[in-house]
Amino acid sequence: MLRHIVMLTFKPDATDDEKATLCATVEAFGRDVEEVRALTCGFNVGSGPNHHDFAVVADFDDMDAFRRYIDSPAHKAYVAGPARIVAKLSAIQHPW
Repeated sequence: MLRHIVMLTFKPDATDDEKATLCATVEAFGRDVEEVRALTCGFNVGSGPNHHDFAVVADFDDMDAFRRYIDSPAHKAYVAGPARIVAKLSAIQHPW
């Protein structure tokens, strides 16, 4: 299994509606993208200088499944659309 962890910081001018759309789009990956085995995501409820605004944890069978997800039409549409409100992204993939 491979775990993909992403933390996002939104652009200052991102609206609440745009943030909600991003969240709904990410949640749909867990339901609609075959390669995704499990997915959780949510908005940060803390605060601090090193905190991000939103996080995603997604599980895949292996690196090949993860790469198919990244190359999928759904993920490409997300990057071209809802993810435009992202100012900073941190990500890691690790086996578990």
